[in-house]
Amino acid sequence: MTQQAEHWHLSKSISITQIASIILLAAGLFAWGSDVEKRVGENAQAIKHESAMRALEQKHIAEFKDEIRTRLQRIDSKLERLIERGE
Repeated sequence: MTQQAEHWHLSKSISITQIASIILLAAGLFAWGSDVEKRVGENAQAIKHESAMRALEQKHIAEFKDEIRTRLQRIDSKLERLIERGE
């Protein structure tokens, strides 16, 4: 058993490939993180744009409804005048 324990040896040295892979991994993680932040910013801007477009669309719909309402009121008043003339 003492012979097996002597065969195990842990080396505390680090090879240049390990250092290079750690540096490349850190650089890749940094690049990915900055890309994620960029996409989050773009999505926030797109959401603001969509919200503004939706508000503008709602405003146009409300104006269209008001226009239809006034046209219907004009038609009603014209019909009432025609009915009064006919009587």
